[in-house]
Amino acid sequence: MTGIPIMKALITLAAMLLLSLPLQGAGADIQFASEVEAIQPGVPFTVALHIVPDKNYHTYWRYPGIVGLPTSVKWRLPEGFKAGEISWPAPEIVDMAGHPAHGFRRELLLLVNITPPEKIPTGTITISGELAWMACHKECHPGFATRSIILPVNPAREPKYHRQWAASIKRERDALPRKCTLWKVSIESDPDETPVVIRVRPATGASKNPGRVYFFSEDGQVTSEPAQKARRQADGSYLITGTRSEFSPKGRTTLPGTLVASGSWAADKPLKAFRVEPPYPVK
Repeated sequence: MTGIPIMKALITLAAMLLLSLPLQGAGADIQFASEVEAIQPGVPFTVALHIVPDKNYHTYWRYPGIVGLPTSVKWRLPEGFKAGEISWPAPEIVDMAGHPAHGFRRELLLLVNITPPEKIPTGTITISGELAWMACHKECHPGFATRSIILPVNPAREPKYHRQWAASIKRERDALPRKCTLWKVSIESDPDETPVVIRVRPATGASKNPGRVYFFSEDGQVTSEPAQKARRQADGSYLITGTRSEFSPKGRTTLPGTLVASGSWAADKPLKAFRVEPPYPVK
């Protein structure tokens, strides 16, 4: 239930901005793309939401910040099929009418794992979904569409990967932010209080200069405006200070999010982002 007030607030803010901005087009297009050309009974496969924004437009991350709406899908699946959650890539700071928000300026693939049942009685299946998104530049465009993809059923043991989409989906999957041990993350503020203070300490293998750093809150505890402050400390750690959203969920014991750097978090390889969920201090 904690997500409902946040979503209502985001919709209200977006609607206020939309009323003052002219609508002239779609802003973005979304289609389904499958990693496989044919599915196998009982074998999970990936369907991606392929988002192509218009020139200079951006779409939004799972928690957009103070303004914007995240891309979403309401699935219509055959009986016995189950869809997982969207796997979100690392976002960037985008601008919506002068307000900083969390989103994507690029073409991207949002990945969703779908698990079919052990027995499929038909030779083909249809996967449909009701899509909703918002794309913004100088004006904003809410988008709504129903998309479908038809896939044959392949009883063979070996998967048949899609010649156009399999490699792109793999690249997007490989780039997803994951947890890492190169930096130790802790919270130096209490639950439900503002500001939110995050300490990021280097460990073995950490880069000496990751560049500009930013914490993207996954569940809306930290807002995107006012801007965060990240200061490098004498011991090499970072102290990130952000403002708790007035719509922040209450009583959380952890702070899930994604840490993004303009350089690399790792000393010996590219690592732009990693996921964290530090616990709040217990009194």
